[in-house]
Amino acid sequence: NNYLPHCILKCRQGQLFVSLGSQSKQPYISAFETEQQLVECLKQSPVRLVRLHPTLGEATLKLWADACEQANKPVFLWGTLQKKFQKQSQLSLQPKQWMDSIAAFLLLLLLCPIILATAILIYFYSPAPIFHRQWYIGTRGKFFRLLKFRTTVANNDSPTTPLIRWMCKYKVDKLPQLLNVLRGDISLKDSFRPLTISEAVRLSSEG
Repeated sequence: NNYLPHCILKCRQGQLFVSLGSQSKQPYISAFETEQQLVECLKQSPVRLVRLHPTLGEATLKLWADACEQANKPVFLWGTLQKKFQKQSQLSLQPKQWMDSIAAFLLLLLLCPIILATAILIYFYSPAPIFHRQWYIGTRGKFFRLLKFRTTVANNDSPTTPLIRWMCKYKVDKLPQLLNVLRGDISLKDSFRPLTISEAVRLSSEG
């Protein structure tokens, strides 16, 4: 019933490397029973960022990513997939990032009325959260939350609403991703597609 499985923790040059492990000769730290315990430990830790190995599995990666987010610690993937992300980041030139940021800012100004109107409609016609925030892995293997308008109903048995059908038809649900472009998480037009955590785990297991 422990909150986290047994992990191997290694600290090197201000970075915490976390991988799946069995009982080892390393100093033992008692298991965390709640997410808040891990968050508090990360907050007090001197490490600058956390690197997670994909062998931890999807559920554990999400637990660590959530805790790092609350502790304000950047979190990255490491292991066999790291080289792929590093190669991609080398192709991300600074001028291209500036152009993406400028274009995203202008599009946000232009589409702001549509974004606000959609958010208000979702708020009034559905009790669930307005945005769907899913973990993705992007440039340099960094974890980030990809934003989009929620296109699922609170009750899975309920039929899809006209508002959701309209958002999906005209891709309105993806407009909040302009904020991700503005932050440099993704690009407006790039051959590299960020991976979900499940995709990263699967690709790592396949070698």
